[in-house]
Amino acid sequence: MELTQAVEWSHEENVDLSHAILLSRVPLEATDDVVSSVLSTVKVFGRTQIRGRRGDNTGRHLYILVETSAELDQSCVPPEVGIVGDANAGPWAVHVVSSLITASPVPEGDDFEVKLSAWLQQEGKSMGDVKVAVLGSQPPPPNVSIDLVTTIGQLVYRCNQASVDAPGYRKLRLFSGLRPVPPGEEEYEVWMEQATQMITEWQCSDAAKRQRIVESLRGPAADIVRFLKVSSPSASATDYLATLDTTYGSTECGADLMASFRHTFQEEGEKLSVFLYRLDKLLHRALLRGGIDAAGLNHARPEQLFKGALTTDIVALRVRLLLLFPGRQ
Repeated sequence: MELTQAVEWSHEENVDLSHAILLSRVPLEATDDVVSSVLSTVKVFGRTQIRGRRGDNTGRHLYILVETSAELDQSCVPPEVGIVGDANAGPWAVHVVSSLITASPVPEGDDFEVKLSAWLQQEGKSMGDVKVAVLGSQPPPPNVSIDLVTTIGQLVYRCNQASVDAPGYRKLRLFSGLRPVPPGEEEYEVWMEQATQMITEWQCSDAAKRQRIVESLRGPAADIVRFLKVSSPSASATDYLATLDTTYGSTECGADLMASFRHTFQEEGEKLSVFLYRLDKLLHRALLRGGIDAAGLNHARPEQLFKGALTTDIVALRVRLLLLFPGRQ
């Protein structure tokens, strides 16, 4: 049985609701004499009569329906009854049955959502009515996640635009491919070395990199890149440099350049930084000739640095130790 069935039970026993109380948490072994003794300690009940016993949902306790001779006033009825010092005589919870008429028919122990749903059903309302009552005519709150993503996207776009249009970037020197080299221009090797370094440093789109390369070209070199743009509109900045290297660079293929890279070693008395610079030049030339892809650069460089550095070079030795044992200083 459930507590909310007390009203129906009282009707079945023909007990006037204004004279009915329900005891709960009563032990199964409690006798009528013990229950009557406990009830006699409360004067507001008057004379009492036990009208029935039913087990609760746990199966460990009883509900006892009691009829009183006095009309009950909820404010005067104690919440519990019992005899102090007697473990078999309470305390037991007291419920005035008439007060349960307006209670929501929801089992004890149900969560808030279930109780709320039962109350709304009893009142003939819905969750939509609750929202209207709480929010009124206020518009729904904005979708913060969408707004945040949009704002971040706009910020990234502006940052990219700023990096493309920034006037303070390091420009390439001029190169035309003419011989002898005109005043104000660079030899091919010097220009290409700077260009391969710059396209990795420029923080901008590939389209901006292509534009900056074109701005540095004159004469035949500019014509070569212009023809490439027409014949291959999707060509990248690296493709521009590769085409120029095919025309003005050495005749070595990518495989030959990688072979030279693998057989480049630090010379006696040569600083490690100078050796690394020579490796980088070969590596970028091999990249332009297709001897290695961009993803392999960061692997090939330290590999050859360790392989080709002198065993007596203190700096190279420290670098090896730091990479092999990162936790050591």
